[in-house]
Amino acid sequence: MTKPYFQVSVPTTHREHSGRRGLHIFTGPASTSEEAVRCAREACEAALIAKESATDSGLRRATGWGVRGVCREWVMDWDAATAEFWESEGSLEYPFPVVRTRPEA
Repeated sequence: MTKPYFQVSVPTTHREHSGRRGLHIFTGPASTSEEAVRCAREACEAALIAKESATDSGLRRATGWGVRGVCREWVMDWDAATAEFWESEGSLEYPFPVVRTRPEA
C-alpha cells in the first residue's frame, strides 16, 4: 500500500542572529504524522552529515524523504514541528518566510 505524503514544517532560528527566523518545509511519505516528523528529521541529519563529508548521500533517502538547503547555521526546532497531509504543491504553507543564509551577489 502506498503511504500518503506529508508536509513537515519546522521553525528555524539562526545560530548567530536569533532575530532571524524561518521555516523549513520537508515532504515525503509516511503512515502517521509522528513517522513523518521522524523521517524528516533523519533525512535532515543525514543531509547535514553528507554536506560535511562532501557527498550527496543524504539528499535522497530510501524512505523517499529528500533534503536540500539545510545548513548548520540554522537550528531546527523539532519539538515545534508540525505534520499535515500534503496534497499538492499548492498545499504548502505559503507564504512562508524567505530566508537567505548568504548575501546575494
